[in-house]
Amino acid sequence: MNLVTFNPERALDQLFDTDRFFGFPRENGEQAVVLPRVNVIEKEDAFHLEAETPGMTEKDISVEFHAGVLTLKGHREQNCEMEKNDYRIHEFSQQSFARSFRLSDQIDPEKIVARMDLGVLKVALPKKEQAKPKKIEIKVEP
Repeated sequence: MNLVTFNPERALDQLFDTDRFFGFPRENGEQAVVLPRVNVIEKEDAFHLEAETPGMTEKDISVEFHAGVLTLKGHREQNCEMEKNDYRIHEFSQQSFARSFRLSDQIDPEKIVARMDLGVLKVALPKKEQAKPKKIEIKVEP
């Protein structure tokens, strides 16, 4: 499975973003894109994908498989009862992400299972049963 993530617009934005060097919050209220970091592990019978989703629950995340692409989406609204003017520092914000992975044809889409475990989304991607070679017995004629 090849995973390549590159966003040239984001790379340029980071080059000219001096706020992150000095620790200043963004003035324009722009929400930063949050991509969960992932681990992909290959075992004999399955691939296992783990994605960091701190503070999110299973209600905030969706996992979809369509046309060979596994898509993880998440969105969490910040429950904010105080008015914006009451804050002196406001670093909590809504979070959302969408991340897709093209899967090989070795994956059995009917057996994909996802679960949450302490802020980590764990997706099991079982491999299809491989056609095992059939041994043909040679009979000896009398």
